[in-house]
Amino acid sequence: MKRYLLSAVLLLLPFIGMCQNAINEIWTQPAIFKADEQVTLFFDVKGTQLETETDAIYLWSWFPSEPDAGNWANSSDFAKLTHVEGTVWKITMVPSDYYHVAADQIVSLYGLLKTKDGSKVSDAFAPDKGNAINLYNFTDIKNTKISDFYPKTIKGDRPFSILINAGKTWSDCATNATQGALATASEVHMHSGLNDWKVIVENNPANLAKTKLTHLGDNIYRMDMIPWEYYGQEIAITKVNAVFANDTWSKLGFDTNCADFLFNSTGIVVVTPSYNLFPQKITKKDILTLVAVNGDLDASDLNYEVTMGTTKVTGKFEGIKPNYRAYIDLVTPLKEQNVDKIHVTIKTNSGANLLDTDMALTPIVN
Repeated sequence: MKRYLLSAVLLLLPFIGMCQNAINEIWTQPAIFKADEQVTLFFDVKGTQLETETDAIYLWSWFPSEPDAGNWANSSDFAKLTHVEGTVWKITMVPSDYYHVAADQIVSLYGLLKTKDGSKVSDAFAPDKGNAINLYNFTDIKNTKISDFYPKTIKGDRPFSILINAGKTWSDCATNATQGALATASEVHMHSGLNDWKVIVENNPANLAKTKLTHLGDNIYRMDMIPWEYYGQEIAITKVNAVFANDTWSKLGFDTNCADFLFNSTGIVVVTPSYNLFPQKITKKDILTLVAVNGDLDASDLNYEVTMGTTKVTGKFEGIKPNYRAYIDLVTPLKEQNVDKIHVTIKTNSGANLLDTDMALTPIVN
């Protein structure tokens, strides 16, 4: 009986290993791409057999074709990835060229990652694993949709693409609203903001290169960005607001009913900012802890000032977003002072008050 159990365990070991060998994350730049244009595929191999590799990792792909067929034990140079940083690797290609398949025949990319000799491999990226690299289907944006975006969960540090059909956008909204005027423009630019226009990148002469969309043909235009880089702020993104125009604003493009375009992110947990003092009952012989929770600001953006009688202590918070701390020693500055309260303020670098309060000191009973 023990022999049968041992055999069963040995048979299951490869499958258990595979379950623990999945590629941690896959993304592309641009996020939306056509099969006949250049794209970079990024792979985070953390948690796979390849996690500690520093020399070389190769792509082994079998769909839509097998470009390196017959070379499992000695992968070709064209399949070699470039190390980005940490456990992240990338490969840049034009899919139709790499796979030698007509662009209109490519809908997805399947494969896995491996060492040159195949002694170490990752799990596959494929439909049954739920992580195939799927190309965007342009049918709806060409025929029925006015706009679209991907990915649907907007991450500040990952590529993000917006599509519009300029031929379906609305203009002349103040008089007699019409469709398609923007499609006659020589260039299309985006005037946009994050989270109900809290952070804005304007379509103006200084930003024309930055705000210009790529024309993909058939009146389809695409904006590509990494949001935190594009907008210059590392904040949680719940939505992107936008309108489109040519470089002089003489031709405009609005959404249905002449509304601004709104691209709502899904799956984003919004962190409600809070600022607290701990412990709530404190004496002049304690350590005061300032606790800040803020998903929109970095620790370097938060400043504190604690007034203890004639002494003021200032500084910045520490920690990893969104949880920050600062520790204030009350013993030394209050050793020779007789005060019954302290005053605490927390401000941003721009001077905005986040907390401004007095805190009573509990008398020490001898």
